[in-house]
Amino acid sequence: MTRIWMVRHGESLLNAAHRLQGWSDAPLTARGVEQASARAGDFARLGVRFDAVVSADGIRHRQTARVLAPEAERAEDEDWREICFGALEGAKVRKVSGMLARFRDTADPMREVLLALAARDIGAEHPDVVVARASAALERAAGLGDEVLVVTSGITKMLLLGALGGDLSRVTGGPSNLSVSTLDGAPGAWTVTRAVVDEL
Repeated sequence: MTRIWMVRHGESLLNAAHRLQGWSDAPLTARGVEQASARAGDFARLGVRFDAVVSADGIRHRQTARVLAPEAERAEDEDWREICFGALEGAKVRKVSGMLARFRDTADPMREVLLALAARDIGAEHPDVVVARASAALERAAGLGDEVLVVTSGITKMLLLGALGGDLSRVTGGPSNLSVSTLDGAPGAWTVTRAVVDEL
């Protein structure tokens, strides 16, 4: 059995500026590095030793992985990237917040917003495409050891957890930087054991 420790990257410069990142990229802020260092301390206290570390291919992901597991060999997998927002890449987050208000009475407001974006912008990624690529990345990560750290982004993480039946009812406003989710299992058979937690 493999345990996947899926972690959102630390605060980036675009996070701090309240801008959508998607496939756009920015390095971590000093606060983002501190967040990653604190989470590394949590893993050390728990005695978690990673057999492998995989990150998305953005600088924010690579920096976070390096702080979380400085001694481990790290690999990159572009399928762990954040969803692409198309023309809204780099836009102020409030543009999506306004759309969320329109869908607030639906079962999954964020998914509805992402579907609306994909329907009107050919450059915006469909959420099902994100789930498919993240699922493929998850299967590849499973072959790397018993304890595998994955550093990804918030929406990609939420879409995958939702597709795997994770209970996201307590997550409002998206997962925080360095939030942790765990998946236990093997290729094709995963259980979400921690949906999204800020404290270990």
